[in-house]
Amino acid sequence: MRFYKQERLVEKGFTLLEVLLAMTILSLIAVIIGVSLRLGIRAWERGESDADDSQKIRYVVEKFSQQIKSVYPYQMLIDGERVIAFKGKSDSIFFITSSTKPSEGGLKWISYFVEDGNLVMQEGLLPDKQVMEKISKEGKDLDLDASGLKFEYFSSKDKDWKESWDSKTELPGAVKINADKIPSMVISIPAWLKDEKK
Repeated sequence: MRFYKQERLVEKGFTLLEVLLAMTILSLIAVIIGVSLRLGIRAWERGESDADDSQKIRYVVEKFSQQIKSVYPYQMLIDGERVIAFKGKSDSIFFITSSTKPSEGGLKWISYFVEDGNLVMQEGLLPDKQVMEKISKEGKDLDLDASGLKFEYFSSKDKDWKESWDSKTELPGAVKINADKIPSMVISIPAWLKDEKK
């Protein structure tokens, strides 16, 4: 009987197995938290980068649209012939615009072209006798991915889109921009400008 009444003294504590199991669970929780934080930071950085890219695209598109809507049928003497200063290719465009700052006054020549996958812009005030030599030389890199960029020009006479514009006597009816990273858009040139002579 004494045997049953005898109380056993048991030391309270954790076994080695319990300690290893707890350490494993804590390690898994730490890894999950670390991975979640890393994914969250990457998503945040990607969101910031996408927002910056969208803002750049919006700025360039709005500026280009304003310039094309203000295009001017300025005539220049090129190779002994008076022609309208508007030259369009699938990867570049050159034109004269009246959308200048009030402090500058007058007209401005604008050129956009693709160089090493980026969109580059040039501009200068008129009159400029060396403007044709300056086109597509050096310009301001707009830090905008222009992969797949393509300009097209609408012929009001043919009612069709052309890959280049080399008419010496008239402006296109509209300019279309297609690109991988830039939303496709069509910018109409005001009708009253198309037949105006300087």
